[in-house]
Amino acid sequence: MAETDSSHSELASFGEELRREREIRGISLKEIADATKISKRFLEAIERNDHRTLPAPVFTRGFVREYARYLGLNADEMVTRYNYAAAGDDRIEQSAHLERLVQPVTPPAPQKGIPPIYARVDRNIYLLMAIVAALALVTWWALRSKREARAEAIDSVPRTAAAAPAVRTPLKPAPAPAATSSAAPADDLLHMTMELTDDSWITLDADGKTMVSEELKRGDRRTVDARDVFRFRTIGNAAGIELTLNGVHIPRLGKEGRVIHDRVFDRAWLKAHSAGGAQATP
Repeated sequence: MAETDSSHSELASFGEELRREREIRGISLKEIADATKISKRFLEAIERNDHRTLPAPVFTRGFVREYARYLGLNADEMVTRYNYAAAGDDRIEQSAHLERLVQPVTPPAPQKGIPPIYARVDRNIYLLMAIVAALALVTWWALRSKREARAEAIDSVPRTAAAAPAVRTPLKPAPAPAATSSAAPADDLLHMTMELTDDSWITLDADGKTMVSEELKRGDRRTVDARDVFRFRTIGNAAGIELTLNGVHIPRLGKEGRVIHDRVFDRAWLKAHSAGGAQATP
């Protein structure tokens, strides 16, 4: 009985931890459902540990993986924790995958002779060696023919030509090298600078790749580069961060404690706000 209670506690802490990580980031279940195409009913069941509502564990593991990946957690670690908790819970029917994990695996009987895959490798090696030998023979023949042709050309030159006095020609001054521009190439990247005036959870993508997904502390300063576009997927405290894009200050995005989602800053924004010096909220 104590063992069953322990497994249930594992499941409870697992669902509660996912919910806590989601709330810290200020992400709603609807946002995760829209992004991962997982039913919101199943996401709520995972957080409540309502395994009668969830499908078979083989499908639930896929839901847990996508859920954890969207939150920026270690997906493999969370799936392993779910497997460990689900394996000891008598409310969940064991899937064929979990049964294979606990069943002994019988090694296949050894086969006599050379396996077909190794036989193909041996034939490929022999073919490669034959091609290399043929290329080496062709190269040697070409070099020999070239040397013989050069020797015949030298022998055909009249000896009187070799005795003719050499005529010196005045050396012309070498043209002055063209002046090279010393100016360094212009920086063609976008630079996003973040200065934290208060603690805030930040999830930032640069050109579609996640560069920051963590809670930054007051006083932290980060600079992230991108070629075309920045996208703040989440800002947990809009008033706790000061943003600058290539030297152009971005006005504060919201009040203290406000959660911001999907704010995009790209070259078009920079051009529009740097040309006239305007600093309007995007």
